[in-house]
Amino acid sequence: MLRERKVRFPALPNIPRMPRFSFGSGGGAKAILFSIVMATAVVGTGIFFAVKDVANASWDWPEAGAEYNLPQKMGQQLPPNEDGSESQTLKINLADGVRLSALTLKNVDIGRASTPCVTIERASNTSGWLFVDDWTITGVSAKSADFANIEASTLVLQAYADGHTMEATIDSTISDIDAQSTRSSGTYYVENSVVDQIVIVLLGSATIANMVMEAVDCSVGTGWNIDYVKAGRISIDATSRFGSGSGINSADLVFNSTVKARIITDNLVDTPITVQ
Repeated sequence: MLRERKVRFPALPNIPRMPRFSFGSGGGAKAILFSIVMATAVVGTGIFFAVKDVANASWDWPEAGAEYNLPQKMGQQLPPNEDGSESQTLKINLADGVRLSALTLKNVDIGRASTPCVTIERASNTSGWLFVDDWTITGVSAKSADFANIEASTLVLQAYADGHTMEATIDSTISDIDAQSTRSSGTYYVENSVVDQIVIVLLGSATIANMVMEAVDCSVGTGWNIDYVKAGRISIDATSRFGSGSGINSADLVFNSTVKARIITDNLVDTPITVQ
């Protein structure tokens, strides 16, 4: 720490001859003790300032607000973590058997090149489903969206897209989902946040009474990738926009044949859209 500096302590100052005090019998011993205490205080003060001066001159103090991986060698200034490796992902891990009365994502701005904006996925070696009573998607935007492996009792689609593919399968055996009981349930609420992506990870099967995505906007990235949902109702309203500017003959909003529903209302509109 001292970097081989020579530590010089100030010379002991000349202490003036202490006056003689008379305290009756034994007064001389008290006077001597008083002199020793005064001398010790003066020397200690000098040592303190000498060590402080050496430390300030020798130590490379780190900058505030930075993250550091501490080395074994002390006294070396460490650079801030500016390599862009910090995670900005909103990752929602849903434990097996968890129950939520509401999961709300509102006014969330997303964007990172070559990264999915919104993803629902299973954790490794799991096979659960996300059971949702009512999923409302309002005023969202992204360059693209792909829906697959979904079962919904009612599917209402009113979004605008820069080309879309609708291959959902009508299946009258799809049952409704009722999950309105709030007993033993939690909530998850996010508003006015900026992240690089949103990832909902199923660690098993999870249940949500009401899931709302409102004004979730993605400027760059590979769009939405939605799988493994069983819902009572999924609704995408007419204020939602999906499009990369590739033209309406190239689908940017896709509902694959593995999307199954008992009731489908399809009001999707193709129109040139470029989400920036």
